[in-house]
Amino acid sequence: MTDQTPSSPASSASSGPVGGVPATPPTPVNAAFWLYIASAAISLIALIVSVATIGPLTDDLRRQLASQGQQVSDSAVSAAIGASIAISVVIGVLYIAAYVIFAVFMRRGANWARIVLLIVTVLSLFGIVGGYGLGAVRVVLGVIATVLIFLKPANDYFAAAKARTRPTA
Repeated sequence: MTDQTPSSPASSASSGPVGGVPATPPTPVNAAFWLYIASAAISLIALIVSVATIGPLTDDLRRQLASQGQQVSDSAVSAAIGASIAISVVIGVLYIAAYVIFAVFMRRGANWARIVLLIVTVLSLFGIVGGYGLGAVRVVLGVIATVLIFLKPANDYFAAAKARTRPTA
């Protein structure tokens, strides 16, 4: 007979899958997840700020059309601006939702989500100056999160998650 002592919750949580549930993500993965969530929240704030400050831009557009001799009715300009805002909001919300979904899958150990987040972060470098300074904050958070998900503990976690999902012969 052997002496068996119950293991602590911290050691058993990271020891492996329990009932098909992947091991607990390491600290860098959890930190990256929350940074991605914060980045998504900042994107939502930037979207709201952009929509709220669209008024002066519409006035500029109307003046520009008038100065070029364009005969466009106010209702046509308003409809075009309204449609543009609606499309921008829908695309923005879908982008934010997808970003959060990728972060959730990344936290669960999906390597493909980690790669997608890397690509999105690299592409976000082009939008660093947008969003009233919020674009820069969003990019910095994304870069830090991306570095975290490629550190050794995170790499080990993603390799273990891949091994757990690999079918055995």
